[in-house]
Amino acid sequence: MVSGTPSWWRRSRWALLALLVLVPAAVASSLSIDAFDYLASRPSAITTVDRGDTAALGAASIRVDDAWIAVAGSAAGERYEVPEGTALVSATLELDASAAGEDFVCTVKLRDPVRDRRWSAGFTDTDYFPGRDLPDDVPSGCSWAETAFPFELTFLIPEDAVDDVVLEVVTPDRLPSASHLRLS
Repeated sequence: MVSGTPSWWRRSRWALLALLVLVPAAVASSLSIDAFDYLASRPSAITTVDRGDTAALGAASIRVDDAWIAVAGSAAGERYEVPEGTALVSATLELDASAAGEDFVCTVKLRDPVRDRRWSAGFTDTDYFPGRDLPDDVPSGCSWAETAFPFELTFLIPEDAVDDVVLEVVTPDRLPSASHLRLS
């Protein structure tokens, strides 16, 4: 009869056996087709474009025509009643999708690349109405039209994000490619 404590290998056999099974399973699931599809659906090949320059979206193109920011407490912030601690961002873009197909569509979000935050455009809780200076007969979003047209987007964001924001433009058929349009 042998006395004493069993060896480390014998005491850890069940944990080692579990690792032998679980590690290959974890590697296989991370390399699955679903994982690649998910990673390909996120913008990762970024092209940064300065304000006024044109970004190519396949057969379409987009550029920042005008942009301004009204921080709460500033003259413009008071004029539009921007809530405390926030900033109103307005961007007028010019889209030329006439050479693209009629099914062309793109998504524009405001992004803070430093903190990886994104905001969708929409009507804000301010007294500013986007597009009031644009003609009534132009489309109002990032979609196909026969001619180039301007459209305006507004965002209400935290005041601490004002310095770093860019517009992220994504077309579903070109993912993971995306364009970052600088506002200043």
